Amino acid sequence: MFCAAIVWGAHELATVEQAAARAEQLASQSNPALRPQFLLLAARALKDRHPEIADRFVRSAFEEVGTRTEIDPELLSELTAAAPEETIALLPHLKPGSYSIVRNALIQINQAERAAALYRANLGKGQPRTDVPLFRALAQQNPEEAKKLFGDMLAAFSFDAATPSDLYNLINCTIWIAPLAPAQAANVYEHIIAVASAPDYGKTATPAVNGTFQVGGAQIVTTNSRDTLLVAAGVRLYALAPDRIEKHRDALRAWDLNGAFTVKSVTFGSLNGSNQTPAEHAIYERLGKLRSLPDADRPRVVLELANAIQELPKGSKYNLASGLASLATEGDNGQEALDAVAAALGQGLRENKPSARGYIELAELVRYEHARAPFSDPSLDAADALLSLRARIYQENGFTLRSIDGKTYSLDSLRGKVVLLNFWATWCPPCRKEMPDMETLYRRFEQKGLVVLAVSDENSETVAGFLAKQNYSFPVLLDPDRKVNEAFGVEGIPKSFIFDREGRLAGLAIDARSERQFLDLLKEAGLQ
Repeated sequence: MFCAAIVWGAHELATVEQAAARAEQLASQSNPALRPQFLLLAARALKDRHPEIADRFVRSAFEEVGTRTEIDPELLSELTAAAPEETIALLPHLKPGSYSIVRNALIQINQAERAAALYRANLGKGQPRTDVPLFRALAQQNPEEAKKLFGDMLAAFSFDAATPSDLYNLINCTIWIAPLAPAQAANVYEHIIAVASAPDYGKTATPAVNGTFQVGGAQIVTTNSRDTLLVAAGVRLYALAPDRIEKHRDALRAWDLNGAFTVKSVTFGSLNGSNQTPAEHAIYERLGKLRSLPDADRPRVVLELANAIQELPKGSKYNLASGLASLATEGDNGQEALDAVAAALGQGLRENKPSARGYIELAELVRYEHARAPFSDPSLDAADALLSLRARIYQENGFTLRSIDGKTYSLDSLRGKVVLLNFWATWCPPCRKEMPDMETLYRRFEQKGLVVLAVSDENSETVAGFLAKQNYSFPVLLDPDRKVNEAFGVEGIPKSFIFDREGRLAGLAIDARSERQFLDLLKEAGLQ
């Protein structure tokens, strides 16, 4: 049965090989649809330091997949990350939509050129899909290839046959090409303006594209696809080639498009607006405001939202419960609220199609937030075993990084100290919120052996500019190539790891923490 609390005890201190064997055993007992995903996620954690075990897990996952012609998107993404060449070889036997899933997965593992080759191979087979993540990644990694592929895509693109959402996504692709080929980008913006200028453009097309934009000091709200495209393309044409804007004055006369431009929100929905029920929409709206609430109010609101999600009809809970779970772990929202969030997420998982990542999200709530497990389930046990394996690997990985003032820090060199290793970024509100508490603890316990290290993957200029306005005395380390972030599985921030005086992992925080919560973790590491 699943244990509802962290146990940094015997099996946490087992070898990686033992933890991997346990993860493999429990994966074999989980839902058959999830077994290969658990194996692949374990392989991803193991691949750098234990490639032989990782390879065995990958082979087992491919054996599970067998000769399927349809593979769940979550599983297909994990297959791509674990074995790109083998997964690409499966594509001719899979449904056409599988290509875009594999392309996106390749981009996530920094293989944009391989993703571009897949994209190019499918050009000319009907209306090409605009692939914003691909052009963003390719423009950063291989600008010349990005320009060439963009030109090839435009040659096969039909502006007249494109839907409003296709054209809006084309605008977002063009943003990344504009610095590389400004004249070509301006041509695209002009073409979109010309198409959208028709008085009845988009009236019967679905999905409708609506948006809220900031141009200079003015807010522009668009409630139809025509206006959304005219504003989005017009403001960018104005910034890129103002001499070309005059011929489109009639179409753009309703707005002043000369000014700094910010996209506040864009929605793709039916002509009648959102497909959400009133109850779902109300929960969605409250979720959007949760982070801005005073700390004293958040536990009550989290509990209310969790209870409201549980009362929704069957089949509509999972996405909202997952969204709430990602917010409820920020700060100290109390046991009752977290138990209710876990219960809502558990209900959603039971009613939704099987999801390994969903079970892992629930296992994290139970393991790291001490939430009550809503049920006993072999798949939840498998998810917890994966978390245990990851924790053991994090301890084995260690770290060596240079601080912003040029000093080098490593876990090995800090034996005898209690170490709080925090991953953050200057743009992250929860990160900034918890840093004063980290500073308070550092000043209070530095003489008792506490070391606080804050790691950012941003460039030194960005970090230095932020720190110049603060008064933090703990060291700030730089990880611009994200090697340490990746070694510690950091996908979302803030995330904190606490090591005891022997260098053993004593605790892990998957989100922002209050001073009291940090104190509890530090006590687990032996800090008195």
